[in-house]
Amino acid sequence: MNDAARGQSGGLVPLVVGVTGHRDLPVEEQALIKSRIREFFLELRRDYPELPLLVMTPLAEGADRIAAVVAHELGIPISILLPMPLALYERDFTGDSLVEFKEMLTLGERVELPLLEGTDRVAVAGSGRVRDLQYAQLGAYLAAHSHILLAIWDGKPSTSPGGTGHVVKFHQHDVIELIAEGQHRSPIDFTEDESDLVYHVVCSRREGGPPDTGLAPGDVFWLTRDELKPRTLYMPPRYRLVFQRMAEFSADLRRPADERVFYELLPADALTQCPPGARDIDDLYHRADALARRYQQHFYMALRSTSVFALLAGCCFVLYADLGQDLLIYPYIFSLALVLVLSWLDRRFAWRRRFQDYRVLAEGLRVQFYWSVAGVVMENPSRFSHDSFLRRQDLELGWIRNVMRFAGRRADSVEHETSSEAIELVSRRWVEDQRDYYSTKAQQLVSRSRFTGAIGLISFGVVLAAGILLAFAADRMSDGTGDLLIALMGLFPFVFAVRQNYALRQAERELVAQYQHNRRIFSNAARLLQAASSLAAQQEILRALGEAALEENGQWILRQRERPATVSESAGLG
Repeated sequence: MNDAARGQSGGLVPLVVGVTGHRDLPVEEQALIKSRIREFFLELRRDYPELPLLVMTPLAEGADRIAAVVAHELGIPISILLPMPLALYERDFTGDSLVEFKEMLTLGERVELPLLEGTDRVAVAGSGRVRDLQYAQLGAYLAAHSHILLAIWDGKPSTSPGGTGHVVKFHQHDVIELIAEGQHRSPIDFTEDESDLVYHVVCSRREGGPPDTGLAPGDVFWLTRDELKPRTLYMPPRYRLVFQRMAEFSADLRRPADERVFYELLPADALTQCPPGARDIDDLYHRADALARRYQQHFYMALRSTSVFALLAGCCFVLYADLGQDLLIYPYIFSLALVLVLSWLDRRFAWRRRFQDYRVLAEGLRVQFYWSVAGVVMENPSRFSHDSFLRRQDLELGWIRNVMRFAGRRADSVEHETSSEAIELVSRRWVEDQRDYYSTKAQQLVSRSRFTGAIGLISFGVVLAAGILLAFAADRMSDGTGDLLIALMGLFPFVFAVRQNYALRQAERELVAQYQHNRRIFSNAARLLQAASSLAAQQEILRALGEAALEENGQWILRQRERPATVSESAGLG
């Protein structure tokens, strides 16, 4: 993450509050509105102390500037979002308003959206559809990169491109006019969505009059897409869980990372040539990857240890029951106690969940990074890279999309350009490296799966041999020999059961199929890239590859959520 971005968030992932509101607020309501905004910011600080806040505002007259003033007074960093180059945007203001705007530009970093393809500065400088398109783009970007949309709004539908009503509509329904004509979202939607959360501060307008029917100036609501309870006084619990996961990740980011385990997405010299937005994503990828590795080590340590202690407990019990070794009841009890303790530690510190979540986040950031370097854009101009992750199939994982929203906000605010050299570099460092990685991992997992099968064959062979001996030669054996054979008949199936349970919890067979599938995907992508006749065709291949990779990672974590993580969970004790 570049210095400007680190300065805004302290190197952490903030809770981004996007501001939209009316310009013509009545003077007599502005003090009340300012008070409501202050209370809102303070409430977020109180509820999520681990999450720094970041306010994103276009600094238009009225609501935008009031929110910026409150944020500045509270020491909250501000990101100033401009819908077009500064010199063109300044044409919206005159006199004292222009002076105030220029003074407020010093309050934070500036993010300047590029001109849409096919437009020019002369056309944007005037009024009309071309300039409206820039404001529509602003509304789409603001809503898509905000975790909460603060709307100082009269509640009435808007016909103004990029107006408050339009921005709220896009934030909740992903539909915005002008820049995405034909885009449609079915009104029948059974999924939940973490990206539709709006904090509505009700206001009047000098030109539009009082707020919509049933609303009064100064009212505040949480507004969602929930058709049964769209307005609530308190944030719905499902959104709190998303922000709690973000706060947990933010706390983990404060821990020092071991830079020796970093895998470079690009060589250092090539990375320095990338735009700042791509470097932001690269930095966050490394930190998420390091955290995933850390919690993976904790989880696998607990997994291996519980398997060993479960095996030890089984051995002690068999020897105690079949050979009469009374003292072995004590290590049996101790081993079971350690299994339960390790299972509790995994649940208490969420090692498995954090490892899996951070691994999926890192893989999402990997795709986001390479897309940025290769200049890949989504098919729909109002969609961004984070929209491709899981397609809102799991609300709890919405925190990952929120992190990707922040990570990609600089990359998404610039005109995407590429070159044959960049495509070649991405093809080599992403497509070919991932193909080789999945090929190697698949072979390793096949070997491990065969080892598990071998243990099964040996175990049942021993049991069968012991059974035959007991059936046909028991009268010629001593009591000790017979007891030993009985103990072996109880012990070896248990050894296999523990190994099979370990393989099941590591999803050995499932991962073999997944890695072989991913190897084929990346192999096919490498072949298609070599045969592609243009940069545009190569970008399209990379876009499709990234979407397939994101979909596969999303499905992987959903499957892992259904899998027992510990011996106690497998036994129904978790």
